[in-house]
Amino acid sequence: MLPQKMLSESVKLQQAPLLELYDVDITQLGGEVFRFHNGTNAKRETLVWRGKSYRPYPVKGSGFDLKGRGTSSRPKLTLANINGLLTGLTLEFEELVGAIVTRRQMYLHHLDSVNFPEGNSDADETQEVVSRFVVERLVNIDAMSASFEMALPCETDKAIIPARMITTDVCSWQYRDNDCGYSGGAVADEDDRPTTDLNKDKCGKRLGSCKLRFGANSPLPFGGFPTTIR
Repeated sequence: MLPQKMLSESVKLQQAPLLELYDVDITQLGGEVFRFHNGTNAKRETLVWRGKSYRPYPVKGSGFDLKGRGTSSRPKLTLANINGLLTGLTLEFEELVGAIVTRRQMYLHHLDSVNFPEGNSDADETQEVVSRFVVERLVNIDAMSASFEMALPCETDKAIIPARMITTDVCSWQYRDNDCGYSGGAVADEDDRPTTDLNKDKCGKRLGSCKLRFGANSPLPFGGFPTTIR
């Protein structure tokens, strides 16, 4: 679901540039999180989104088409092999199989203010579309580039689906951690009663608690499965 501002922009005849950023998380393999963007910001510096820096690096994603039947498509991520970076990573970390790839899309004018010489009054970190994939296999690597085939987390080989307990109306994420993604001010206590005191700010772990923080019409990183029946 597109955030409201992105939806409004998407139907315009002349749209702002739509950007793609990629997080490649190999921490579960013993590595770190790499963040890439195929370009720079308006200051010709490293682009910053939600306070995180995305290094200028040749990267291309393809095959993200949606399918209504059968297994989902297998997107491909291709990265330049500058100074042998990908050669080293694939040798050290099992060809990056199992790495988590996060694709982030947002319009240029919603980027953090730090990206612009005069700041940005339209900066809005909630205006993004996030897709997550798991690296299935290394397709090709040479001196120029490396290509990886990806799959949805629920469709990876040898996966136990889901990889955590299914709960209908209880979020399993830790409040304010990376999976939750909320980093704003105090909102409500664990009973969803409004508060401005950070010491009393606790998530109720319900879908409604999530909506209070991200907005009822915005994409929600809710860690439960509302469409399931216990």
